[in-house]
Amino acid sequence: MTRYFMKFTPLFAAEVQMMTPPRHQPRRSGRIRSSFRYSADDVRCKDCTRYDSGHPCHLNECVCLEERIEAGVVELNALARECFGGRLFRPLQRRLRDELNRQPFCFFLSDAHRERWTHWKNRCYGMSERNAAALLLLTADEELWQRVLWHFDSSGFDFPAIRLSGIHPELYSIYQAAKTISVGGDNIVIEDLAFSELVSDRAFRLILGALLLCRYGEVVLNLERKTEEIT
Repeated sequence: MTRYFMKFTPLFAAEVQMMTPPRHQPRRSGRIRSSFRYSADDVRCKDCTRYDSGHPCHLNECVCLEERIEAGVVELNALARECFGGRLFRPLQRRLRDELNRQPFCFFLSDAHRERWTHWKNRCYGMSERNAAALLLLTADEELWQRVLWHFDSSGFDFPAIRLSGIHPELYSIYQAAKTISVGGDNIVIEDLAFSELVSDRAFRLILGALLLCRYGEVVLNLERKTEEIT
C-alpha cells in the first residue's frame, strides 16, 4: 500500500514510519527500470490517433518512432531511403545497399568518438539537430576535433576560423559534409557520396549516420543498440 492518508498533515511522518516494513532500507540512489518492451502489436499505425489511410505519416513525422524502433518494426534501410528521398540514383543506391547490408551499423567509429560527441553535446545545451549531426562528424577523429574545438558553441560552428592545412583528404571530406549539414551550401553534394574516390567507406558511414541523426533526431541512435541485440 502506497497511499498516505495523513499527507500534508503533522501526522504524516508517523504514518510513514508505521507503514514501513521492519528492517526496511530505503533506496538512496539508482533508477527503476521498467521491464516492459514494445511489440509490433503495440505500435500498429492504424491504432495511432493520427492515422490516415490515405495520407500515411513520413517517418520523420511519426510521433511513435522511438517505440517503433524498440519494437523492431522500423529498419535502418527504410529510414535511409526516406532520408535521401528521390535522389537515390543508381550508383548511390548500390553503395547504400552494400553499406546497409553490413551488420551492425554503427553511428560511432569508436568508444572515444562516442564519448567525445556525448560530452560536448551535453555541454552545449539547446544545440540544434543540424549542429548535433555536424558534431557527430567533427568529433569522429581526434586530429580534426582539435582544430574545431575552440571554434564552436551551442549556437553553431565558426567555420571560417577553422584551419585545415595539412589535414588528411578523408577528414577534409568529413569536414565539408559537417559544414554542409550545419549551414547549408554545396561543399559536398548527394551525388558525391556515390563514389568511393571522393568519399571513403569510413566517411560514407559517418555521413550517412549524420544525415539520419539530422533528419530523425537522437532517437535513431537506438537503431545501433537494436542491431547489436540482434547480433
